[in-house]
Amino acid sequence: MKFRNLWVVCVALAGCHEQAVVEAAPEFPVGQPQVTSTWLDKEYVGRVEAVRYVEFRSRLKGFIEQVGVDEGQAVKQGQLLFTISARELAQELKKAKAGVESADAELQAAKVEQANTRVLAEGKIVSQAEVQLANAKVAQLHAKLTEAEAHEGQAAIHLSHAQVKAPFDGVVNRIPRKLGALVDEDELLTTLTDTHEVFIYFQLSEQEYLKATSGGGEHPRTCTFKLANGAVYPEPGVIDAVETEFDEKTGNIAFRARFPNPKGLLKHGATGKVVVRTELGRTLVVPQAATFEIQELLYVFTLDQEDRVRSRRITTRERLHETFVVDSGLQESDRVLLEGVHKVKDGDRVTVRAQVPPTSAL
Repeated sequence: MKFRNLWVVCVALAGCHEQAVVEAAPEFPVGQPQVTSTWLDKEYVGRVEAVRYVEFRSRLKGFIEQVGVDEGQAVKQGQLLFTISARELAQELKKAKAGVESADAELQAAKVEQANTRVLAEGKIVSQAEVQLANAKVAQLHAKLTEAEAHEGQAAIHLSHAQVKAPFDGVVNRIPRKLGALVDEDELLTTLTDTHEVFIYFQLSEQEYLKATSGGGEHPRTCTFKLANGAVYPEPGVIDAVETEFDEKTGNIAFRARFPNPKGLLKHGATGKVVVRTELGRTLVVPQAATFEIQELLYVFTLDQEDRVRSRRITTRERLHETFVVDSGLQESDRVLLEGVHKVKDGDRVTVRAQVPPTSAL
């Protein structure tokens, strides 16, 4: 009988222990929204272009007689790059100069004849008709000389086209046509880039543009550039130009950022991401892990005085890396469930887990 009573007591105690375990409130971390200075980094695909970039195309059809540079070579302004069929053109220029000299000699002889005819006319030896003929011959030879000088100038222009020179300091790129090759008119010879500074162009949608300028027409001035491998380019850039109209096809507007390039790391045609930072000032933020969605609306669980969770809808201004910037719905003094929002339901009691303040890394 005593053993039976003891068994009943043990069963009763076990039932009480099981009930106590079931009723124990689960433990979760709880904290308050933080007020802190925040910023928003937005990334846009950007394309690098040299501040000065020029294509050299043949102005003539002929043979490449001289290549004065090599691919990848740095050149100075005025340095000779190519010579195309210059020998033939030089002969044409000589011929044109000879034509000028011949026309000038004929004109001088006609002027002497004109002067003699005037003297004879004054002595009544020849008629005025002879004087008019002499004058007409001088005028004709004046025109012939002018035409010859024009031919000389044209030949000089053609010869100048045969010599391709650098218009500024830069680096020569690929040379597809080598010494002795026959090139057609307008055929690409090479390109020259000056990349001591570069432009990086990127585009914003109309909504992003209005948001970036805050409706006041002023755009962010500084930016950074993320290279194709994900590394951040060490030199900061300045946004110095914006197009005046939106592209009808894409609805975007182009921005231009200028970056210094002292080591020549950025090359013409390279791509990456322009990072534009917008300062948001001191704002209220909550971790993204503390939020959940119901029908595309955002909620958090706040705790009342009895440590029961209550769902509360919030609106946010921006989504940062791991947090939301809260626009409305929370106060700095509210207690918020930081984790486990999918493990509780409205009205559940929770046990507040003590939070250990983060330590500064040495």
